[in-house]
Amino acid sequence: MVDTALITAAEIARLAGVGRAAVSNWRRRHMDFPEAVSGPAGTPTFRLDEVERWLRARGKLSDVARADALWRAVESEPNVLELIADIAIALREPAAVHLSDPIRDVLNQGADDSPDDIVDSLCVRTFERQQRQHLVTPVELAKLMIDLAAPISGTVFDPACGSGNLLRLAASAGAERLLGQEINEPLARITCARVGATDGAHIVVGDALRSDAFVDLRADVVVCDPPFGDRDWGHEELALDPRWEYGVPPKGEPEFAWVQHCLAHVKPGGTVVVALPASVASRRSGRSIRRTLLQRGALRAVAALPAGVLMSTGIPIHLWVLRRPDAGRAGSVLLVDLGHHQPPRRGGVEWRTLGDDLLATWREFRDTGAVTEVPGQCRAVEPIELLDEDVDLAPARHLPQPPVVVDVAELKRTRERMACSLGELDALLPDVRAAVRHSRVSTTINDLARAGALVLHQQVGPLDTAEDGTGPLVLTGRDVTSGQAPNVRYAGTDRDDLLRLRPGDLVVPLLAAGDGLLRTWVIENDDLLLGPNLQLIRVDGSRLDVHFLAGQIRAATKSRAVGTTASGVRRVDARRIEIPVLDLDRQRQLGTVFRRLEAFDQDLRMASDLGIHLTVRLTEGLAAGMVEPDE
Repeated sequence: MVDTALITAAEIARLAGVGRAAVSNWRRRHMDFPEAVSGPAGTPTFRLDEVERWLRARGKLSDVARADALWRAVESEPNVLELIADIAIALREPAAVHLSDPIRDVLNQGADDSPDDIVDSLCVRTFERQQRQHLVTPVELAKLMIDLAAPISGTVFDPACGSGNLLRLAASAGAERLLGQEINEPLARITCARVGATDGAHIVVGDALRSDAFVDLRADVVVCDPPFGDRDWGHEELALDPRWEYGVPPKGEPEFAWVQHCLAHVKPGGTVVVALPASVASRRSGRSIRRTLLQRGALRAVAALPAGVLMSTGIPIHLWVLRRPDAGRAGSVLLVDLGHHQPPRRGGVEWRTLGDDLLATWREFRDTGAVTEVPGQCRAVEPIELLDEDVDLAPARHLPQPPVVVDVAELKRTRERMACSLGELDALLPDVRAAVRHSRVSTTINDLARAGALVLHQQVGPLDTAEDGTGPLVLTGRDVTSGQAPNVRYAGTDRDDLLRLRPGDLVVPLLAAGDGLLRTWVIENDDLLLGPNLQLIRVDGSRLDVHFLAGQIRAATKSRAVGTTASGVRRVDARRIEIPVLDLDRQRQLGTVFRRLEAFDQDLRMASDLGIHLTVRLTEGLAAGMVEPDE
């Protein structure tokens, strides 16, 4: 561990649970406060270890910030997972591993926070760096899977246990013995540290498909969130493996290797719950195995979670509930589509409501073998209905569609709104003529900031938000690029570093919109907070017209201020955008026209949305016989 991690004043405030003003006071009043080691006078940085020692000596280090302090101590290290594994072990057995003094000091704070919560926090932050990989089972998803497997007793096995969330929750639900295998050695150590206190817990490091450590195991319950899309799973060397009772998995179907591995390790009648990519339900290469699973009565339920339910990936997820067939007849299969819980943003689903809906349906089906059919949401299907040429198990394909309901009065109101919007569009377009070209002197937004004509801000650190939050609305990058009104509120504690927007502020997203265009938002009220992925420009109105500046920024789509990252995302650096140097009267004249064009664009998009909605509803209503042409 390198003892030179640095921390800013804002981070010190969060670490101690105070406002930034308090940190400034400490620096002025206490001669022994650690000296700044780098950074400009306005944003100095300090040695993390020195700051933590100073805070602890005065009882100012917040207990709830222990995970934050640990994360800052390990985040810059190349072996983060190994360090987290050591921390997880040390939280249970302090003398079992060697840790550096800064980390040991944080662990010795004597806080009341749960060791599991600390490890969860560190793991999630680590895996958030891996934007394109699903590397950890969120606690909420793990809880839902354990609830589907209930009642839990006896032995629970997870052959891809990761950091141990599924096994830890299984222990809380009544499991008497926990077994797991994990190919990643640090993750296996983390799981060992978290479930090791359970009698009979045994976690093995290794590739569960190639080197099965539990060949003779027949568990009571198997739960698994296997890796997605791993083509190098051992297709060639495992072609004759006895686990493939339902068919040899094609190379492109590693998920069916995991499904059959799970079924091979559960006792007859035992339950298996697996999280799988939605494509597993319908890919043609897997139809033979799907058919055999149905014919033998191994599949009990498929539940489609909302797209975007996970923060780590946009891949749609299904939960499959299976059982190892016993002597009983193959029963019906429950199909559930939870798409009506569509989250407003990736990872933003309301898990409690989603879980309540799914579990109520599943328990009715589990206990009675039938379910109250809800069009578009759930249905119990006989296997023979699914055994067509495609054997497509995607729930949406087999659920009856909700009846078409057409509100004629609402359609008329929508038509009137669209006509009104269209009628006002022409008046917003300015009349123009060819201009006499003159050479223009330009400057950049960065130079304007240096000259004091504007100030640039950006929100530092994440904001706690929720749709049911009680704080001010938070303007996000997605709001600006989509033109949608903000819909989440601040749900955290008051902080001095929150950026409250004022009328006349100009907000520019860090990322270009999906169509490649730059969007801006000129603030007209004072009840918003600046959210993530946004740049705030606060202008001096005596020197710059904000609408003139906004128009110039929107015209900079192809400028050098817009760069493309390796992943194809178009990133915007507002500081590099060039702005013509014009007198204030000319700026205001152009700003008025730019403002009309922005209003034209907004009204045109609104009219387009209304038109699309109107077309869809009229088409559905006519096709279903709910409306007819007015003679």
